Amino acid sequence: MSKQISRRSFLKGAAAGAAGLAAAGMMGMGVAESTDAIAWDEEYDVVVLGYGGAGANAAVAAAEQGVKTLLCEKAPEGNEGGNTAVSGQFVMATDDPDGLYDYLTTLMGKFHNWDPEAVKAFCEGCAENFAWMTGPMGGDPNVIAPVDHPTGVYEENNVSWKKADGTDGALVDPYKVGRSDYWYYNWDEFPEIPSSAHCLCLTASGTRFDRSYYNLCQNAVKAHDIDVWFSAPGKKLITDAEGTVIGVIVNKDGTDVKIKVNGGVVLTCGGFEHNQEMICSYLQMPYVHQQGGLYNDGDGIKMALSAGADLWHMSNSAGFTWTHKRPFLDTVSLFSGPNANTGIYVGLGGDRFMNEAGTTRHGRIYIGGRWISTPMPLPAYLVQDADQLAAGNKLVSAFSDGYADELASGEVLMGNTLEELAEAIRNSEGGTDAPDFDTDKFVATVAAYNKRYDAGEDADYGRPYSTMVPVKNGPFYATKIGPTYFNTQGGPRKNKFGQVINTEGMAIEGLFEAGEMGSIFCDMYNGSGNLGETMVYGRISGTNAAKRAKGEFQSEDTPVTTFTGDIYVAGTTRPASEVNAESVDLTSATLKDGVYQGEGNGINGKIVVEVTITDGKIADVQIVSESESEGLGHIALPDYAKQTVEKQSLDIDVMTGVTVTLDGYKEAVNAALAQAAQ
Repeated sequence: MSKQISRRSFLKGAAAGAAGLAAAGMMGMGVAESTDAIAWDEEYDVVVLGYGGAGANAAVAAAEQGVKTLLCEKAPEGNEGGNTAVSGQFVMATDDPDGLYDYLTTLMGKFHNWDPEAVKAFCEGCAENFAWMTGPMGGDPNVIAPVDHPTGVYEENNVSWKKADGTDGALVDPYKVGRSDYWYYNWDEFPEIPSSAHCLCLTASGTRFDRSYYNLCQNAVKAHDIDVWFSAPGKKLITDAEGTVIGVIVNKDGTDVKIKVNGGVVLTCGGFEHNQEMICSYLQMPYVHQQGGLYNDGDGIKMALSAGADLWHMSNSAGFTWTHKRPFLDTVSLFSGPNANTGIYVGLGGDRFMNEAGTTRHGRIYIGGRWISTPMPLPAYLVQDADQLAAGNKLVSAFSDGYADELASGEVLMGNTLEELAEAIRNSEGGTDAPDFDTDKFVATVAAYNKRYDAGEDADYGRPYSTMVPVKNGPFYATKIGPTYFNTQGGPRKNKFGQVINTEGMAIEGLFEAGEMGSIFCDMYNGSGNLGETMVYGRISGTNAAKRAKGEFQSEDTPVTTFTGDIYVAGTTRPASEVNAESVDLTSATLKDGVYQGEGNGINGKIVVEVTITDGKIADVQIVSESESEGLGHIALPDYAKQTVEKQSLDIDVMTGVTVTLDGYKEAVNAALAQAAQ
């Protein structure tokens, strides 16, 4: 791979969020004292919990291995599908796993909480997605690799479709079909990264937002020998005394059913988009409106925690973008472009705060050289004037003419003047939503914006002038807007085999996962990635759980990499690699006689020491200069020097309150000894 990776084990201990959930008693672990004593109601080789794209792929993969497979879905029949069913339907693929790895790990940015082997397995799996999608999943290769340019509403003029013949810099046969007369889709959401050319997408129908990929998944499940239970949420994992998952309790039609599982439970329950408490705790958002996933309550995350799982990427999501939630609908849709350009956004205090027409990349906007999640002061409002309504420029196309119905219901607020509109905003929702909305600031904000409009440039936030509209003529209207996203990304850690990882970095035997729950994405996200995970890790986890049932699976027996950066030494903010590199092993080092000087960083500045080596031993340590605190470090340093000579070691006793001084002293002595050891 193109990046150097340092393998490090994560510090033991559950994440704070995990501890919080466990302490709250959200889910208890069922530990079996004797497996023979359990009165099992059913027995399967593989049980998959969650019938979205990941669950379908996992179940099909298990069935392909010839094992007895059960697929359970929390939602009633007809409501299954989770976020997969409402997504864009593009599945990540690649022609070059190394190139895709370079691209995706570049998207990780400054975050280091990911496993290189798990990401590598995903990239290698993406290279196999075309064969899997047109094989066991039953997709039509002539549609997925079309000879004619797709003509759907989203596709006809879309330049991301490229001919697979190498012209104009395109790739040659990237899907490895054996021909080059087809069109492929290159969704490079971050094209400034050269390796984005290897981020490809598969679509089951030649277009998107048409449920075609999920329909393919459902048909594949029906074509295989898979039992499917609806209205059957997983409730609790059953483990033996060693912590191996040996079964699961599923509530089927209101009755708890104990299922013995020979190979593994595969958690494909989705994220926590429908769990308001988890949204507040992990995403630091008071609320987020859903596009789908109305049964995604974080159940799989809770069950995994009960089995000792560690968590990652809990604060990450594929979002946020602005939307408006209609009070009588459960879900929302995105809005941007013309709809967002019919006025201005103002926040809780009454002032404008962003370029309303700014480009987003799955909810990320460009600030300070990075694409970060869209800042969202909540509540916020889209403010329009009468001219926009007269021109038919509605925020939501389904709104009534002149917003008559919405004004009557309170969904839209109105004021003949800006001052009256500010008062309406303050009084909305019984005066609890924006009680501190500032009239003076709001009026000044609109005036400043109109001045920018008249000048032909938004010097405040850089909104393109072609998207600006004046907000001058009353009556004025305000519609509440808020955040939406595609899905959450957090959940249990997993390894390259799809196994769930515990807090010590070890695999939990018999427990696997796939999909957005525990996604590999820890920071920036490229569209199609999560559906790519449904296929890749659905396939990996389902296959390995089935092989485990047949005695053909070899589990990971060493701790996985859970952090690719440097871990600080306890009591300091210095990386362990730096400290270890500077440390001299006095038990084996040959020290040359002489006087050597070294320096380290104390609490108030440099600590300089002089070390004398006689007959290969530390004969003396002198403190040459220091600026440590009187009564603390200043007193401790001579004692540290004395202990070093007596013990011929830096394994010395620390005085209370002077840990930083000790670290700086050790750094200085090590620097001196490093010279003597040369």
